[in-house]
Amino acid sequence: MSSYQYDIDIMARIIGLLHSLPNDEHNRDYKRVVDTVNDYLHKYCKHDICNDEIDIDAERCATIRYCTKCYSTFN
Repeated sequence: MSSYQYDIDIMARIIGLLHSLPNDEHNRDYKRVVDTVNDYLHKYCKHDICNDEIDIDAERCATIRYCTKCYSTFN
């Protein structure tokens, strides 16, 4: 039995597409869909948390934590 989660891959792609919509197009229903998909990912993804650093500017960076499967970020 494969441990690959096709549903998680699809939901992560959906979030990526939803985030491409310009902010002025976001309404209450849009936000509800985004929240529902994010809730699904947090509940059902078997998270593989990665610690990484991103450049803020030439002299500073910030540490981020994210899931390598669904790309959700964690504090």
